[in-house]
Amino acid sequence: MASTSNSQRPSSSSNSKWRYDVFLSFRGKDTRHTFTDFLYGALDRGNINAFRDDEKLPRGEEISPELLKAIEGSRFAIIVFSKNYVDSKSCLDELVKIMECEEEKGQKVFPIFYHVEPTEVRNQSGTYGEAFKNHEKNADEEKKKKIEEWRAALRKAGQLNGFHLLNGSEYKFIEHIIGEIGILIPKSIHVGENIVGIDENLRQVKLLIDAKSDEVSMVGIYGIGGIGKTTIAMVIYNDMLDHFKHHSFLENVREGSKNNHGLLQLQEKLLCDILMDKTIKLSNVDEGVEMIKSRRYLGKVLIVLDDVDCPKKLRFLADSPEWFGAGSIIILTTRNKRCLNVNKAYSLYEAKGLAKNKALELFSWNAFKQHHPTDNYVDLCNRALHHAKGLPLALVVLGSSFFQRDEEYWESTLDRLKTIPLDDIQKVLQISYNGLDDRCKKVFLDIVCFFKDWGEKTVTKILEGCRFHPKTELKELDDKCVISISDGFIRMHDSLQEMGWAIVREKYPENPGKWSRLWEYEDIESVLTTNMGTENIEGMFLNMSTTAEPIKLHVEAFKNMNRLRLLKVGPYMVRLSQDFELPSRELTYLE
Repeated sequence: MASTSNSQRPSSSSNSKWRYDVFLSFRGKDTRHTFTDFLYGALDRGNINAFRDDEKLPRGEEISPELLKAIEGSRFAIIVFSKNYVDSKSCLDELVKIMECEEEKGQKVFPIFYHVEPTEVRNQSGTYGEAFKNHEKNADEEKKKKIEEWRAALRKAGQLNGFHLLNGSEYKFIEHIIGEIGILIPKSIHVGENIVGIDENLRQVKLLIDAKSDEVSMVGIYGIGGIGKTTIAMVIYNDMLDHFKHHSFLENVREGSKNNHGLLQLQEKLLCDILMDKTIKLSNVDEGVEMIKSRRYLGKVLIVLDDVDCPKKLRFLADSPEWFGAGSIIILTTRNKRCLNVNKAYSLYEAKGLAKNKALELFSWNAFKQHHPTDNYVDLCNRALHHAKGLPLALVVLGSSFFQRDEEYWESTLDRLKTIPLDDIQKVLQISYNGLDDRCKKVFLDIVCFFKDWGEKTVTKILEGCRFHPKTELKELDDKCVISISDGFIRMHDSLQEMGWAIVREKYPENPGKWSRLWEYEDIESVLTTNMGTENIEGMFLNMSTTAEPIKLHVEAFKNMNRLRLLKVGPYMVRLSQDFELPSRELTYLE
């Protein structure tokens, strides 16, 4: 029997009406320390919040109010029908309540037939029949009525599609269950802490969405980088997630679709998300368009396309309301208003910067870790706000750079800001970079050029090989808000990445051979084919491109790169000459 436990954490869907993702109903005597324990552990590792009992809690004949709330507050129920499940009156009462929630609340129920046949459950035969004979002994009218409720619930549960294990690997069986259930659970997007001043933007966007209509709502949010477009889209997505069975949030469309191969992968992810099928593969982008359009029968979908940079990409992802079922909501964010001017299906909203009071609050959370500045810093804060222009990203980055700094540092930094044109936001953001020590600057530029969206553990291992202390440097960069580390991955805002690229190119804008890092195919090809590489080059990542020709590498091309420490070339991107060898003794990472 399942019961309450104080150790349960809140559901992974923070804005959800569901308290738990899964309620586990099982017979403790049969499977508590074996199958159900393994299943619970796998659910937890899959970030699926399962409610199970605490065996230390006292047992009672009646289901407690807390347990009833746990059943009602669970998105799904998993019932482990084992040989002795129906021996327990408490398990049978749980089952009745679960089947009520399935009918009245739309709770999805998954029976697991664990070494029993579904027919035994449906017909109460075999060991289940023997158990009911015991229940029926000396039963009064009230108990007979309850027994009939139990039988009805078993008949209904036994007819549901579920999972059946008689023989075979329990590990593989559990992995299959996790895969099937995990894909059905809406996962809210992590937005971050101290979200300030977003309410008016949210209100205006929601006015453009007719959530109660059968019409398809298509809304485009546009504005400069760092204004908060993605944050607005994330919050709306999280707020509406519970009302959609089919949904997808496509991040970084611009970065992920630089060629047809990337666009194909985005189509595959979109279809995998909305069809809840991880195995979908496409041959070409035209096939992807037809498949997206052909899935109108699914009903309404919720889709966010984040950071779309050109109209062409919309034509392959979400071009028309006719592609989607009634009641669907499609939201895109873009810096390029032309995307929306060309495609008239989208309603337009320009994201607004923060009003002064909200800008001060957001800045204060990052500079002072409270919602207002300390008294002797009010004037200094107002000077900083003048340069941030209500731009949330600038407020966060500038505020973080001032955290725990004395007034002299503030004055010096603000004096430097005076020399920066008010419309040059990259230069404003660069103030945070200038305040880093040399080792943090190097790590920051490595992330900008090579490691954005990579796993933290992988990057840490590579940087340790370069004789950095990445746990220290990554924490410093995270504290300064120039990167963020979430779910084990290193993230970075596009505007900060563009600032970093500008820093790398700054001294020699027309001579990539003198840059410290190379990441674009055209620049790498130019340097390697003309033997223009210099000792400045510390890293070179030649990423996969479906249209690029392989580059033939000669030892001469690397002759002067004696500080090269990071080198990655995509498959089929290079041809090596017979005499090829790398002269650099600094090389730490080669792929």
